[in-house]
Amino acid sequence: MKWLINLLKTEHRLGFRVVKTGIAVTLCVVVSVFLKLDEPFFAVIAAVVTMGKSIDASIKMGKNKLIGVLIGAAVGYGFVMVSPGNAGLCGVGIILTLYLCHLFKLYGAATLSCFVFAAMMFQVGTAFNCIAGSVIGIVIAILVNLVIMPPNYAEEIKKSFVQLCAQVEQAMENAASFWQIDTCAVDSAIQKLSYNVKMYIAQAKFLRWNDDEVFAISCKISTYKMILDELKALEVMELTEESVKSGGEAEIVYRYHMDRMQKLYEHALSETEEAK
Repeated sequence: MKWLINLLKTEHRLGFRVVKTGIAVTLCVVVSVFLKLDEPFFAVIAAVVTMGKSIDASIKMGKNKLIGVLIGAAVGYGFVMVSPGNAGLCGVGIILTLYLCHLFKLYGAATLSCFVFAAMMFQVGTAFNCIAGSVIGIVIAILVNLVIMPPNYAEEIKKSFVQLCAQVEQAMENAASFWQIDTCAVDSAIQKLSYNVKMYIAQAKFLRWNDDEVFAISCKISTYKMILDELKALEVMELTEESVKSGGEAEIVYRYHMDRMQKLYEHALSETEEAK
């Protein structure tokens, strides 16, 4: 197990989602053997494709995939009664399966649904094993994601917000000192914060415990985007201390962007103090 611990600590460490997928697969095999299912293969595949980035995503995908499994099994059972393994019917069956998944808006379920259809068509295991195994895999993936190291997007939002503030402060200091401004770092920090907020909002209500705090932080994103615009304007101008001190239009433009940026930053700070 030492090699696994090292992988989790290195720069190119395994993500929690990868680790949880491995745990889910192991549980699928154990449960399948315990229930004396002939093929744990279906449970393993279902668990791998169901494990989502968030708990809510896993639940939504799990529901869609469960319905998709039933569609694939039903279409496969109907076609196999006509002619098992028939090339033409396989193509028609896949088209029908994909169409039904699209019709019922079962996003993310098409692959597993087609897999179950193919398993039925080529008689890889019984219909019961296909359905039961897939259901076991879906349920285990959801439970593992819910119980083991659940993603804490509220905490990630706080961390990414602190990083954004640090990047903005550094960029503003560089602008004031006529050094190179790293607008890409600020932009990346804003994108990361926006992503974490989006993932937090996407979760089910019972999984969200920091709505007020997250809302307060999310309201500042637009202000930091405006600060980024000011930084980009200064970056494009490529001003130097000599060109600004010489007076004229360069100094006016520089002072305008710096003053506006400072006011925006002070506004963001005042919002933070009010939130506290």
